[in-house]
Amino acid sequence: MQELIIYLLKSSGLLAAFYLAYYFLLRKETFFTSNRWFLLTGLVTSSVLPSFFIEKIVFVETPKSVQNPLINTISNSVPTTEIIEKSIEIDWFQIGIYIYGIITLILLFKVFFNLISLFKVLDNKQVLKQDKFQFIDVNENLSPFSFFNYIVYNSSLYSESELQSILLHEKIHSAQKHSFDVLVTNLFSILFWFNPFMYLYKKAVIQNLEYIADSEAIAQIDDKKSYQMALLKVVSHQNCLPITNHFYQSLIKKRIVMLNKNQSNKRNSWKYAVIIPALVAFVILFQVKVIAQEKEVEATENKTAYAELTAFSIDKNSTDEEIKNDAEILKKTKWY
Repeated sequence: MQELIIYLLKSSGLLAAFYLAYYFLLRKETFFTSNRWFLLTGLVTSSVLPSFFIEKIVFVETPKSVQNPLINTISNSVPTTEIIEKSIEIDWFQIGIYIYGIITLILLFKVFFNLISLFKVLDNKQVLKQDKFQFIDVNENLSPFSFFNYIVYNSSLYSESELQSILLHEKIHSAQKHSFDVLVTNLFSILFWFNPFMYLYKKAVIQNLEYIADSEAIAQIDDKKSYQMALLKVVSHQNCLPITNHFYQSLIKKRIVMLNKNQSNKRNSWKYAVIIPALVAFVILFQVKVIAQEKEVEATENKTAYAELTAFSIDKNSTDEEIKNDAEILKKTKWY
């Protein structure tokens, strides 16, 4: 249980590092596609890296034990009494895991019901297939959205030119499988619901997907102003389904600002490498596992002393001087 908590804390720390790198260095750059892969890499790295360790073997010298019959005899003759104290302790780690599991299951069910609501919208609807896209024109007051190959919209709410801009935007979402990013980010939001950076991370992922669709759609449209007007028009229809790519999802002002921003200089690509020292430091500090292996050495001092002890011989012919010398040797001998 404790290992799971440590893993979640490490992963949360990596998520925070990737988000901070994105927020302070990459958020205002127009490398939208590169930002997408940077953010996805952050999710994968934060989930995988804490599971791998670098093993470092350290040899520890331990002396071979010398059996001393005299000491063994004394120690074996002394009776020992073991006192076992039992106390009731609260396992906070166990309680924490239960709370984490309950909240995670609740959030998982929420996403499951959102998927059911989505499939209800798609069910029993007339589908117009065009290339790899499946268009569904609904009567409900829903904001246009895409979910993998499905593109859902209400044509009665928009003019022909507005609808073309909206469908082009959603085609880009669908063609580039942005729904995969949304689902993965929602899954991480469930697993790391306790991490405030995860909610900011999710917002950054979804907002960047809108930047990608906007920038590629505007490149195919002659009238940039009409596209921006279509963005504003959709604001009035914000009845959106969760876990989908819908036309209006991030702040409209930021999207329009990014549409009119000059392309970032390619030399700013160095900013993506800033995260590497942070990952290296993480591995050195937390992912190096020290394995101690014992290396036995001869206990020469004890052997010599024991040899001297066994050489003692006291009988009726021993002089006072010999007994005194033996006593001095015993005083200098260590028996451990």
